[in-house]
Amino acid sequence: MAKPNIVIGVAGNFKTVKFEIPGGVTSPAEFAEAVAEAGDLSGDKPVLLNGRGPVWGYAMLAHSAHPTPAVATYDPRLGYVVVATHSPDFAVGQVVADPEAVPATVAA
Repeated sequence: MAKPNIVIGVAGNFKTVKFEIPGGVTSPAEFAEAVAEAGDLSGDKPVLLNGRGPVWGYAMLAHSAHPTPAVATYDPRLGYVVVATHSPDFAVGQVVADPEAVPATVAA
């Protein structure tokens, strides 16, 4: 098992939180340690969570982001789906486009 690597950034008006679990397997204690080391994710920007991991790991990250205007998790088919909100600008279930996505080009 391995502790996840968590990278925090900013994309447009969003805080991005991306994680990767080396070897693909982690324990709750290791994930909790990584979240604690990442620090408080709350603030004035909505938080976008992205990474392959357990549901309980996502819950730990969402808890660390409270309070924030919104928390959304990434679905590769849809984009970011809002799972929690404290802002009238966001609704649970709303899909937010990936702010880091490269726009598709149209062939001439």
